[in-house]
Amino acid sequence: MPLAPPPTAWRLLVGLVRPHGRRVVVGILMYLLAGAASMAQLWMISRIIDEGFIARDGGALLFWLALATAAVIAQPIFWTSGFRQFAGAEAANQRAIVRRLTDHLNGAGTGVRGKVSAGELVNLPSEDTRRAARVAADLGFLCNNLSMFTVGSALVWSIHPLLGTVVIAGSIVTALIAGPLLSRLQRNQAEYRAMIGGLTAQAADVVGGLRVLRGVGGDLLFAARYREHSAALQRTGYEVANSSSWIYALRYSMPIVFVAAITWTGALLAADGAITIGGLASAFSFATVFIAVSGNFIGTANFLIAAWVGAKRIARLLSIETDVDDEGTLRGAGGELRDPDSGLVVPPGGLTVVVTAETAPALQACERLARYRGSDATWGAKPLEAYALGEVRERIMLLTDEDHLFAGTLAETMRVEPNTALAALETACAHDVYTGLGSTLDAPIAEGGRNLSGGQRQRLRLARALAAAPETLLAVEPTSAVDSHTESLIAERVAATRALAATLVVTASPLWLAHADRVVWMVEGKVHAAGSHAELLDDPAYRALASHGAD
Repeated sequence: MPLAPPPTAWRLLVGLVRPHGRRVVVGILMYLLAGAASMAQLWMISRIIDEGFIARDGGALLFWLALATAAVIAQPIFWTSGFRQFAGAEAANQRAIVRRLTDHLNGAGTGVRGKVSAGELVNLPSEDTRRAARVAADLGFLCNNLSMFTVGSALVWSIHPLLGTVVIAGSIVTALIAGPLLSRLQRNQAEYRAMIGGLTAQAADVVGGLRVLRGVGGDLLFAARYREHSAALQRTGYEVANSSSWIYALRYSMPIVFVAAITWTGALLAADGAITIGGLASAFSFATVFIAVSGNFIGTANFLIAAWVGAKRIARLLSIETDVDDEGTLRGAGGELRDPDSGLVVPPGGLTVVVTAETAPALQACERLARYRGSDATWGAKPLEAYALGEVRERIMLLTDEDHLFAGTLAETMRVEPNTALAALETACAHDVYTGLGSTLDAPIAEGGRNLSGGQRQRLRLARALAAAPETLLAVEPTSAVDSHTESLIAERVAATRALAATLVVTASPLWLAHADRVVWMVEGKVHAAGSHAELLDDPAYRALASHGAD
């Protein structure tokens, strides 16, 4: 599929808000009304005291009590209604970002190699996505606080202009102090998030090659480098914590100054008779609530900065273009896939099994046939590069163990209607994933499939590929992490389910060979022989390889 135009962080965040325009407008309106109702209650205190109790006017007392009661009832209703609007938008945004990341990785293919680490692929769809997805909710909280501050300042001003001046002046001072701190926090957070991705990638790499590292004595060198990078990450974390600590200190200390200034000013005005006793009571109430309002302003600004940092990292990934030319225009037709570099041929139907002692060259051949690498591969009688890249991506699928499982529900992972999803899970012998998660497609899949075993993750990737029903499926070691009984069932079911479609599996497992329509034997990245499994068994070298599997 064609890649979407690369976004900026700003366009990405605007794009997250725009589809929920109605929700956002209704939510902001509810938050504005909730803020106004909250602050109106405090102003009504002065009316109740002055016009009711002090004036001993029962009618006025009942009138203002009734209005205050209505405001007390309305405020949580408005706030809850607004919160529900933004909560729905946040969940939808997370799904939208993950889907866009998935589509982009599918389109960019090998173009992301060397540009996006494994650590970033863990953090981007989890922490960064979560922070960016809540931008609409953060804007809603910002509007709620703006409403409370604006209405509250106006009502405090109505009690006495000097009190209003104190509130506004205090807000300006807070902004002048917080601004540089927030800017510094943004820089530190961006650096910290990048370092976390790099360190996570290092950890993933060493887990994958620990046995090799220990064999050549590289484990100690890696440990030293990991400690060094971990210490650098720790220092950057302290810088983030330092900036955050000042912001939190400001968040909780400046409101106290507000209270002191407003209360002291109100007391002086009340002593001089410039405001009433009810006005003084309301002024103190406003000062108390402004503790939360001013603190929430700083907290919301912190959240928006986190959303901005996350959006910048997501936008960076989405700006990575494929390293394969997309100048083809052909659509339709197709047929036999052929890779001249290796001599590998994939017929338009049936199961082809590639047997090789070295998986890497076979993977490279599959990448050329799936057009993730430039090559002279042909599809039918025409060059593969003559086809539109979106057409190739839709009809030819490459499945490897590097394929990522993003956080989401099982249904979102499968991306097909329920019956098709369940049939694919059954074919891939991944029904235990479904039952283990409560027998519902709404069950959550953790980022990277962390809530599944290694074998379950591999079978879920296979099920996802089968559910997509590509015209040609190229699978590299799709069952290397499952037991022999399960592998035998998978081979049998895949061969039967995709009998009319083209399927190529790179594996030396005799359990797949038993169901192959055609076997290709590759040596050092070149096709050495092709035929049926029985025919190739006449060669002792092939027989040894097929009997014991690749090392």
